[in-house]
Amino acid sequence: MRALAELIDDDSVPLEELALAVTTRFERAPIEAVRGALDELAAGVALPDAPAAAAEALASHLHGRHRFRGATEDYYDPRHSDLAYLLEARRGLPLTLSLLYIAVARRAGREIEPIGFPGHFLVRHGGPGGVHQDPFHGGRLLDDAALAQLGARFLGHASRLEAEHLLPIGRKALAVRMLANLRNAHRRRGDAARALLACDLLVDVTGAPEARRDRGLHALELGAVAAAREDLEAYLEARPRARDAERVRAALHRTSSGPTLH
Repeated sequence: MRALAELIDDDSVPLEELALAVTTRFERAPIEAVRGALDELAAGVALPDAPAAAAEALASHLHGRHRFRGATEDYYDPRHSDLAYLLEARRGLPLTLSLLYIAVARRAGREIEPIGFPGHFLVRHGGPGGVHQDPFHGGRLLDDAALAQLGARFLGHASRLEAEHLLPIGRKALAVRMLANLRNAHRRRGDAARALLACDLLVDVTGAPEARRDRGLHALELGAVAAAREDLEAYLEARPRARDAERVRAALHRTSSGPTLH
């Protein structure tokens, strides 16, 4: 299995393949079956030249004909981050549904872009100045007013929607967002082992001290005291004045007692 960082750097790997590489670290996925299902979904799809018309045609095909929809029930189920599960259950997260749009459009000869909108993934047709679309909500098109309303929902009414919020997201940032979703989903379910795995991958991809802190806290929860101590010390060395420094020091203190697991 190729390293995740290597796949991120390889632009020849389609985004949906990168997403599958993330989720297969947690559960086995029938990758060839996923590719075949995407090929079938794209068979016979004709997308008009005009961005808005192409967006509407894609929404009609995926939501109308094939009944894909946003996972409004049990939103934080980690399976909703998995393209294989999306293709089976026909429901998923904004990010996963956006990847579905991108994969089907590319097979139909059209490149559309992933937009890492804060808290809610979107896609864009037609490049800068093009049309924004919300795959989670039935593929609705978003004008400036709708984008501002969405921004107020996720950024807070006191914050202003900035141009940077509507830029295409890079491959590394997309993988990090997927991993953060999986970390949060497994954490909410009390699955410290899988949450730790997500943090471990985040450390590999980003090297961020915060990822090491989170990995250390989950390692401590699982009783891997030596590993926890190493990560928590590294975090405090990198972020000695962090707001949560005292909390992390308290966790580090707990590593000084009890059995040490390696």
